[in-house]
Amino acid sequence: SAHRETDNTEYTLSRTLSMGHKIQKLSYNPSSDSVDVVQYYANFAENESPQSYRYLLWSALRQDYVSVVQTFTKYTSPYKWNELDMLISGDTISSISEGMRHPRISFVILPDPFTDQNGESGYSSKFQRLKEYFNKLQSKGSSTIDIETVTKSDKPPKASKGKRSFIVDLRRRNSDKYEWCELVHDSNCDTRRTFRITIQWLVAIGSKIDQQAQLLHRRCAQYGLNLIRVPSYSSLRLCFMNPYAVPITIPVRDKSCVNSLEEALTNDFGFIYDDSHMADPNELVDCLDEFDFVVNRWSMNKRKKFVPAKQYLHRSGTLFVRLLRDAQGKAIVIIYLNNLHIAGDAQLLECARTIFNDVEHFITEEQAKLDAGNNVT
Repeated sequence: SAHRETDNTEYTLSRTLSMGHKIQKLSYNPSSDSVDVVQYYANFAENESPQSYRYLLWSALRQDYVSVVQTFTKYTSPYKWNELDMLISGDTISSISEGMRHPRISFVILPDPFTDQNGESGYSSKFQRLKEYFNKLQSKGSSTIDIETVTKSDKPPKASKGKRSFIVDLRRRNSDKYEWCELVHDSNCDTRRTFRITIQWLVAIGSKIDQQAQLLHRRCAQYGLNLIRVPSYSSLRLCFMNPYAVPITIPVRDKSCVNSLEEALTNDFGFIYDDSHMADPNELVDCLDEFDFVVNRWSMNKRKKFVPAKQYLHRSGTLFVRLLRDAQGKAIVIIYLNNLHIAGDAQLLECARTIFNDVEHFITEEQAKLDAGNNVT
């Protein structure tokens, strides 16, 4: 509906949009050339409970059907349409946030398996060339990109302190239609951790994005860096976001078993630390018994409380392992394929299955040792 409101001698054009549980009132004042947006949310929407849908999917890892759960909510959470509109219209001050619905392509660089300081220095030199390429790639007038390089020490690998990003202008001439993408990357590069790069966009045609992705591949190959594709949800809070992904969940209800597994992943099974990602344990509704996790109830207004989850990626690039620890050190182990890298390759899939079977067998043996020790005592 639309109507004019009179305020002394000024006229304000107002429109009201309704979705049942949400009402948006947009008011335009020609004299000040401003638009005000007021949103109203119904109280009854806050009391709605999410609905769980269970189904079976074929697991290429297990070679069997696996139970999967997806959660559906009747009402959507608030969406920042005004911020999205500003970005689309060319506001380069803001950046694309995680809550926005936008396409993206994610990659990781796997560090070289060096055994001495010379090998580590060689990898650092290769990465330095990538930093120089980033500085040439970003829009003119931008500040210099500085990515800290962390070398090997007695301490565990250093996690990335958030994400950094810069804008890539996709126009060939200034007179062309404004098209751009945002390249998001880790804040630092630890020589014992993967380095994540994501190309995300809102205003660009697909061919120009493909060109940027191919150019990144060629540059990394030229510098001697091992760049592979990874699913975008591998760094998100909900690794079950893709309804056709089939993560395998293994509850490990003993802290010492989790510690042994985490140590074996890097020392025995050839995994690399892939940073610590915030996760929501409540998506694992079938595995929460005997775990001490924060309970997140669905809400349109209240923010969820997430917990950090360490994630590892195998050097073959085929398999992810995420450890979601509770307050007592116990963990839910989430294992899932990197299908974007496997891409139908039977040899890579067989490699991932072998690794998965070895890890699962290790967990079973560790839990059996613990049970045997408890029976003796």
